[in-house]
Amino acid sequence: MRVKNFEARNMSEAMQKVRNELGGDAIILSSYSLADKVFLTAGIDEKTDFDFNNDNQIKQVDVKAHFDETELREALEYHDLQENVKGRILASCREISRTNPEISSHKILEIALDNLFGFSPILSGNNKVKMFMGTPGSGKSTAIAKVGTKAKLKNLRTVIISTDHSKAGANKQLEAFADILEVPFHFFKDARSVFDFIRYPPVEFDLFLIDTPGINPFIEREVEKIMPFAEAIKCDKILTLDAGRNVLDALESAEIFADMGVRFLLPTRMDLTRRIGTVLSVADYCKFSFCAASIGSSIASGLAPVDSKSLAKLILE
Repeated sequence: MRVKNFEARNMSEAMQKVRNELGGDAIILSSYSLADKVFLTAGIDEKTDFDFNNDNQIKQVDVKAHFDETELREALEYHDLQENVKGRILASCREISRTNPEISSHKILEIALDNLFGFSPILSGNNKVKMFMGTPGSGKSTAIAKVGTKAKLKNLRTVIISTDHSKAGANKQLEAFADILEVPFHFFKDARSVFDFIRYPPVEFDLFLIDTPGINPFIEREVEKIMPFAEAIKCDKILTLDAGRNVLDALESAEIFADMGVRFLLPTRMDLTRRIGTVLSVADYCKFSFCAASIGSSIASGLAPVDSKSLAKLILE
């Protein structure tokens, strides 16, 4: 890949410079603004590579001789990924193919995804406090119930905590899930109460699952509802994201949650979504690690692990 840095007065001027110098197939690798200027790093995949022939002389070879990306490019276009994400995946696949020409396209994609994305199973890690955040209707309560079920099967002592006092019936639904799982349920209105409960629990727990109110992240007063909880409680913050959501809206929304400390992504309604470009684009843009995926309506079996192998299968099949 040929990479070049650009500087301009605004984004439109910077993009025009990229097109003039690298052409319409160039992808944006990074960008930032400083003072009154915009700085872009863009790249374009080379159409040729270099190798040695039998007489140890340098020869030029077609990149496609190493890896025919046609099928993979079509699959990524079908899933409607952001252009820069698609470009990074393709570039990584080409590089892997150069050093591993004998492996299949499916395996190449799997290795590329493993290199580009983070994967952290939801019940792994040292932090036993998990806070679920998201927009209204994103599936937080159901995801918590599914995680609670998975924890119970592992004999983890679990408690479910709600901080949602804005939605009628939200606590009743979550409390009903807790009753089914036979785990304690607590409701707290303020961050200090949650903080104290986690620090001084009445009994020892292996896992704390915290629900927060669903918010519209574009409205400041709604963000302020959960900001005290996000700031006061040291935990793994997990974003539940409807996998079928519009990619641009999802990116803007996820960025705000990332600013509140979210580092993990749990896509929901994956079984109802044919295209996963939104999920991959959000994970790439916000540097989220996948922790699980919610599929189907079953609480007992509706939480699926996410890794590079399962994502590669979804993309290609």
